[in-house]
Formats: sequence, structure tokens, C-alpha cells
Amino acid sequence: MNPTERIIRTLEGKPVDRVPTFCAMLEDRTFNEVLGHPLISQEKILTHPLVQFALDRWGKALSKNLFQAELNRAFEKRIKAQVELGFDSLWAILDETFTVTDHKTMVRFTGSVYNIEPDGYGNMTYMYRGPCIKSRQDFEAWPYWPDPDELAHSSYKFFKKMVTKYGKRSCLVGQASAYGIQESLLWAVGFEKMPIWLRREKDLVARFIQRCEEICFKTNMALIDAGIQVVLQSDDFAFKSGPIMNPKYIDEIFGPSYTRIIKAVHDRGAKYILHSCGDNTLLFDTFIKWGVDGLHAYENTSNVDIYKEKKIHGHQVTIVGGVGVDYLLTDRSKDEEIDAEVKKLITHLGPGGRFLIAPVHSLSSIPAGKLKIMLEAVARYGKYPITI
Repeated sequence: MNPTERIIRTLEGKPVDRVPTFCAMLEDRTFNEVLGHPLISQEKILTHPLVQFALDRWGKALSKNLFQAELNRAFEKRIKAQVELGFDSLWAILDETFTVTDHKTMVRFTGSVYNIEPDGYGNMTYMYRGPCIKSRQDFEAWPYWPDPDELAHSSYKFFKKMVTKYGKRSCLVGQASAYGIQESLLWAVGFEKMPIWLRREKDLVARFIQRCEEICFKTNMALIDAGIQVVLQSDDFAFKSGPIMNPKYIDEIFGPSYTRIIKAVHDRGAKYILHSCGDNTLLFDTFIKWGVDGLHAYENTSNVDIYKEKKIHGHQVTIVGGVGVDYLLTDRSKDEEIDAEVKKLITHLGPGGRFLIAPVHSLSSIPAGKLKIMLEAVARYGKYPITI
């Protein structure tokens, strides 16, 4: 059974030969360990005074051709390293949402700003700084909204190349430059002002959602045209303790868009996985109603109970995740701890199918060697029928 067949059948609730694996992306530290480190680190390049001067003066002009081209090479490295590690499926992402405004700052095209910072391993990463849409005037004047058709075209070109190069060795689960509709609005207006916008600025919220839906729709169709058979959307609807807002409002405000998007993906014969961090216990029924085929990540540092969810929803949706990244997949853990946790997950979640074992997220603290230990344990315990 080839990897793509194994993933599709698992998402459909059909029997497979073993528990499949999914990689929730790789950060630079991890893919450099797999593919080899560059001669000059990213941090040294981007903290050099001349580079900082150039970004401060011409950052916006350099973003599209120079900065984005370098990002695209990094996104391919992520994919290649996940394939080299041997995952059945992987989170393949193309992110064209950022414009560099100076050597410390990037803005996302939906209205939020981020710090450019070292990741602690010789690379650079980004951290949310705050919202940019603070008034109706800000919304109307925001200059960074993209052309959805251009995004769809660049997404098609990138993923066509990726499917051609890596599609026979792993199932590429694709996400283009379309971040979650809810989280994009949350980042744009800010955590404190989100409730105010939802109540007082309903017309602008509706326009924001419509723009994001169009981007999601067109990029998803481009992915499928390029040969992607499983689409992934990330939209964090929950804190570690529970939903960001009342599940009823989440369904009313964002449900119609997601229902249309997922139906369009299904109408093209593809599958749909939703990634939402935190404790989504009160939201799983809502997500299933929208039509998702799989759900990621069931964070083990949140209040969600993945074993209970298997019993409640395991016949309706494929559970994707389970393997912790805060301790288990770090330098601090012991290899035998990873082996034991994988065995436990497979024992309780593998029977009956509809389980795709995976890290719950990607972090710079994840060493490639720990992922290999995880994959070896899956090969040891994951063959169907589960007898351990």
C-alpha cells in the first residue's frame, strides 16, 4: 500500500495495513539536521549590519522577489526533509502572506504585524507583535491585501513542482497562503478588541471573512489542480482550556464559509483536514458538521482527552496527532519514553482505524533524531490488526 492510498483510506475510515504517520511540518533547525546545515547561518546573514540596512531601506521592494524566493526554498527543504525521514504524509506549506518592512518587522497581508527574531538554533523566526486594524479607517486603508488570482497561480506552480518531485514518496497535505479565517481576524484586530468588532463592526467583519474565504477557495482549488489530494487548513479556535468564544458564535460567524470551502474541496474529490490548537472538545461536533475528514492536533498539554474523543467521534472523523512536542519530542526526553507513548497511542487509538499518528505541532526544539525514534516505534507497533 503506497503512502497516499494509506492516508486517503484512513481519512475515509477504510482498512489499511498499518497506522499511518503525519508530520506537522519541520522548522529550520530540524530540516537542517536532516539535509545538512548551510555554510553561513540564517541568523548571521539577517543580523549583518549591511543586510539590516538594506531591509530597513528597501524591505518592501525586496520582499516579493528576494525574500519570498528564499522562503520558497526553505518550504521545499521542509517538504524534502519530511520525505527523507519517511513520513507517510506531511504538512506541505507555501506561505506568501508576509511583507518585510524593516529588519525587525514583517506584516501579514490580512492586517497583523510580527517581530523577526532568532530561534535559538542559528535561524530566524517570527513572533506576533500585535494588530494593525484598529479602526474602520485602518481597514479601508490597509494596503497589503493580495490578488487572490495571483496567489492561486503561484500556489499552483509551487505545488505542481512539489507533487512532481515528492508525491510518489509521501502524501503531500497542502496548505497555501490561506491562514485560518477566524485566527486571521483575531490577529488583525487583536484579542482584546475581537468581541467589540464582532458586535459593533459586523459589516467590516463580513467583508474580512469574505476576502479570506475567497483566498482559501481559490488557493485550495489551485492545490487540487496541482495534484494535491488532501488539503489542510490551520485555524486555532481554542485556548488550552477551551474555545476562544462560544461555539454557537463560532458556527454562526465562520461556519458558512468553512462549509462552502470544504464542500468545494470534496466536490473536487479531495479530503480536508482542519488543524486547531488547544482544547476543542466543545467544538468537535461543529467541525464535523462543517464536513472535515480529519482533525489535528489534540494537544496533550491542553485539556482535550484524545482517548475519550476516539470513543465519541472516532467513527465520524480521523484523529490526527497525539505525540507531544513540549517534552516528548525534545532533547530532554528519553528514547524509551517516546517508544512507550507511541505504543500507548496505537494501543488505544489504532483499533478501528481513523487514526493518523503525528506530532501535535512543529517547534524549533524538535530534533530530527526524536522523530526517527517515533517512526521506528510506529513501524514496530502499528501493523494491523493491532495486537499489542
